[in-house]
Amino acid sequence: MISLSQEFVDSCPVEKGFRLRGLEMTRTEVFVDAAFAFALTLLVISFDAIPGNWEEVILAIKNIPAFIVAVAQLVWIWYEHSVWSKRYGLDDAMTVFLSAILLIVMLVYIYPMRMMAGGMFAWFTNAYLPQPFELETWDQLSGMFIFLGVGFSALCVVFVVLHLYAARRRDELRLSAAELFSTRTAAAIWAGSALVGMASVAAAVILPPAWVPFAGFVYFLIGAWILLFSSWRQKRKPAA
Repeated sequence: MISLSQEFVDSCPVEKGFRLRGLEMTRTEVFVDAAFAFALTLLVISFDAIPGNWEEVILAIKNIPAFIVAVAQLVWIWYEHSVWSKRYGLDDAMTVFLSAILLIVMLVYIYPMRMMAGGMFAWFTNAYLPQPFELETWDQLSGMFIFLGVGFSALCVVFVVLHLYAARRRDELRLSAAELFSTRTAAAIWAGSALVGMASVAAAVILPPAWVPFAGFVYFLIGAWILLFSSWRQKRKPAA
């Protein structure tokens, strides 16, 4: 990687205390955006055909909440990668490799994510909203939570590695002390989120069968983790 000049870095716009070194889209970012658009298309067409009668229209409408949750998570993942790309502007072999791993995990993760979202709404509404798939045993439900947790944790680990790689390139990117601090903070936040995913996996394994659905509530810890850790780190952030 060629080191950025200080003149270029000084000319970059600032957003949330961070110089945006990658405002011009790289080929990697274009490819990632196209892959996310393709994944969004899969969410739309993957489950049901076009409704042929009124009952099927109602069923399609009842599937909207699960679809919204899946799309929101997909957009969140895309947005986080977009922010990373704008901040660091990296487009080397390692960036391509890590972005490819992110896409692979996301495309595998997106289907169980929507299915579990549908199962969650069916559970909350006592089956008024449709269950997208049938499970015959508690072990199968536990297996779905394990698969979901491993996929989510894998996504988080990819973001951890992306931020650690950017921190490793701090000299070439001319990261300030505050930017390096924020980069390492982001890596730690993603690492903590990955641990929450694995905690959900552990809950799905050790909880009694009737309590397995509550393994999904473990993910609410992510909000508390981000809030508390970010507040703690903010007090120690060096001046920009």
